[in-house]
Amino acid sequence: MPVWISTPYDTSADAVLREWRVLLTDSGSKHFVGVCTRTGPYRVSPPITSFNPDTRTGVTEQGLRFVLAGPPGRETGLWRLFWLVATWDNKVSGTKDITGEYVWM
Repeated sequence: MPVWISTPYDTSADAVLREWRVLLTDSGSKHFVGVCTRTGPYRVSPPITSFNPDTRTGVTEQGLRFVLAGPPGRETGLWRLFWLVATWDNKVSGTKDITGEYVWM
């Protein structure tokens, strides 16, 4: 199974993401992508295993916590480049943006 590491920082600590999006792969795994407030660059999370809408926190297969800060990012933007690289590295052919399922009123 792919590891889904987008930066070396993905293995070192939890992250708070702003300008975030949530993507679903053709294999059924869900991933966060957004700007990490701790490290600066965009990050793509490993597959999400659980999400708590009250705390806006998702936990990944590796046990990392990703907190969604603020509203989601625009549909277009630099995050797409990071997502494209991650899908290429992990040999994923199809994806769907499911950010709307994670937006709350």
